[in-house]
Amino acid sequence: MCFAWPENIVFLLLLIPLAVVLGYGVLRELHIRELVVGAPVADVMIPRVRRWVIILKKALLFLSIAFLLIALTGPSLCSGGKPVLRNGADLLFMLDVSRSMTAKDVLPNRLDQAKQEILRISRTVRGGRRAMLLFAGAPLVQCPLSADQAAFDALLGMASPDLIEEQGTAFHDALELAVTLLHPSSESQSTSEIKGEKIIVLLSDGEDHAGDIRSAALQLQKAGIHLFVIGVGMVQPAALPLEGGGAKRDEHGRVVMSSFRPETLQALARDAGGSYFRSRAEQAVSGDVSEKINRMAAASRWVMEPAEREPVSNYFLVAAVFLLLAETMIEKKVCSGPDKR
Repeated sequence: MCFAWPENIVFLLLLIPLAVVLGYGVLRELHIRELVVGAPVADVMIPRVRRWVIILKKALLFLSIAFLLIALTGPSLCSGGKPVLRNGADLLFMLDVSRSMTAKDVLPNRLDQAKQEILRISRTVRGGRRAMLLFAGAPLVQCPLSADQAAFDALLGMASPDLIEEQGTAFHDALELAVTLLHPSSESQSTSEIKGEKIIVLLSDGEDHAGDIRSAALQLQKAGIHLFVIGVGMVQPAALPLEGGGAKRDEHGRVVMSSFRPETLQALARDAGGSYFRSRAEQAVSGDVSEKINRMAAASRWVMEPAEREPVSNYFLVAAVFLLLAETMIEKKVCSGPDKR
């Protein structure tokens, strides 16, 4: 037997406390009955509520709930096996568009350098779908998963800090949204596996104003998402330019400087079990990243799938409803039937 939604199997663990609760209910009901009329005369005083009826009702209730939980996993009778070709990797680019990315320590600036890396990687990686997530103080889905390269390129060209009003840099919220984009709740695990590897390429200067990115990194690792982190910027602090010219200044008239934080990006890649790269104007890393992604996708390009599937979840649903009706009818029969003792 195989399952369309194996992630729901964990709900079967609820049967353990349910069995304990129902068992306790049987013992408590029998105990109260004996306390009311006394153990020697319990069967004589209340003949219609017999011990086997109480136990049978609880058993039917337990089985009906068990069958409902099994139906939630999408069970099927599977036989045989066949190799299935995956559709390539689902590739999500996460681009930092905070104001610090406009610094010109990497010419023409950090943001344009990151865009060029994304464009080359997207065009070099073979097959699959592309998506783009912009983030600063809040995340924004710029392009959902799509195989349309021309549309992706056009949306990439429009990416700028002006698209997100809330500035700063918050990795945690952006990474959580990235997991949702790559693993939507409507997509079953078997379908997700056939669509190929899930890969995130994150580009940033490493300035994180929210903190708490370790938990999000561990979530990526748990979801089976591969992470490539590309740092963009130079070690020396750089001034933030204004659109009309000059540099941004604080309330005291001092030039606002932005620092490249490679340690933040390195820690993110390490916690997620991913890889870190450093991008410079004279040394792009798109070739190395593309090569690794292509090798990763090729190594897991074929998966084994059952040759035949016969869904049986409806049978479990029918059985659950039948058992619930039987439990109700037994109660009515016992309570309304004549006393034959």
